[in-house]
Amino acid sequence: MAKVKSKYRREESELIDSMIKSGNSTFITSLTLVETSKIKGYQIYDCTYVDNGTKKQVNIIAYDINDAVSKVESIVGLGVSQQAANLMLGSEKFIKDKNG
Repeated sequence: MAKVKSKYRREESELIDSMIKSGNSTFITSLTLVETSKIKGYQIYDCTYVDNGTKKQVNIIAYDINDAVSKVESIVGLGVSQQAANLMLGSEKFIKDKNG
């Protein structure tokens, strides 16, 4: 993986502040694959994102990275708390069949 020059590396809080000051109040700061799910074909991702200026960290059960981003996208801007988001995105109960 390519290294980022040290002059471009900031602490997460500094990066978040910079993004908000530049007019971006909703964005993903990290999305990491952490484990395979007990649901066949699904993985568990750890996602840190900022929703309207508020940092949130959730686990997401998703088919692939596109599915994970789509799930986060579906709840941002709705005022969903971190706890509720974690319940909705990290629960097998809310998994839709990937074929429909």
